[in-house]
Amino acid sequence: MTSDPATVNGYLPEPFLQPVTADYERLREELERLMAEPVKDFPRIDQLVDELELLQLAIKEAHGVKGNNPNE
Repeated sequence: MTSDPATVNGYLPEPFLQPVTADYERLREELERLMAEPVKDFPRIDQLVDELELLQLAIKEAHGVKGNNPNE
């Protein structure tokens, strides 16, 4: 857990998490909708996956974790 004063118990306080959660939910819903389509829009799917990855990395960084390996 981080000692950053912007965090509470190692997590972002709720007001900071709401926009991130809303963005995540919006991107996930669009990705799920596109994946259910009979004809896949792979360029848009790839873009959504990339956006979700960046959002995930930003959340991890806010918690003091860099990259995908928390041991580094």
